[in-house]
Amino acid sequence: MIVMKLNIKEVNMKKILSMLLVLCSFTVVSNAGAAEIEIEWFEPEHYRDVKPASGGKSSFQKRVFSELTEHLTELAAKLPETQTLKIKVTDVDLAGDIRYMVGPNNQTLRVVDDLYFPRMEFSYQVLDSNQKVLKSGDENIKDMSFNSGIQRSKSRDSYHYEKQLLSDWFNDTFEQK
Repeated sequence: MIVMKLNIKEVNMKKILSMLLVLCSFTVVSNAGAAEIEIEWFEPEHYRDVKPASGGKSSFQKRVFSELTEHLTELAAKLPETQTLKIKVTDVDLAGDIRYMVGPNNQTLRVVDDLYFPRMEFSYQVLDSNQKVLKSGDENIKDMSFNSGIQRSKSRDSYHYEKQLLSDWFNDTFEQK
């Protein structure tokens, strides 16, 4: 347990909220009229690659987690409304890699190349309305061919490679019969 003593006169409220956000795991609960979904972004400071090419790391992570949470919520809507999908994400490696450019501007950019494929590690459970586990598993998913042939995406959608990775997993795992 983390206990913090703060002098409110010395620290403004915005800074306090920022510190609390960093100290807490990111947990999201959503119910979009279908299955309920709970997503925990567990210890994101240890993730392999959720790094921005530019800008602040915290705001970039929030944007990534928000986009992926929204996508997973859309996927979970396909499950029966009496079910709950719980996901605990333990690692994320975004497509591409950060490159540091030496020069007058010392810029960084994300280079998307076949070598740097997207992957995620997480555990999941599907529960019924009585909290009985219907399905569960530990996943280490990756798409090593994300950037080749017909599958190559021209989408301007943020994190489309990662979203496709999650869609493929969801469709394979929860194939509608």
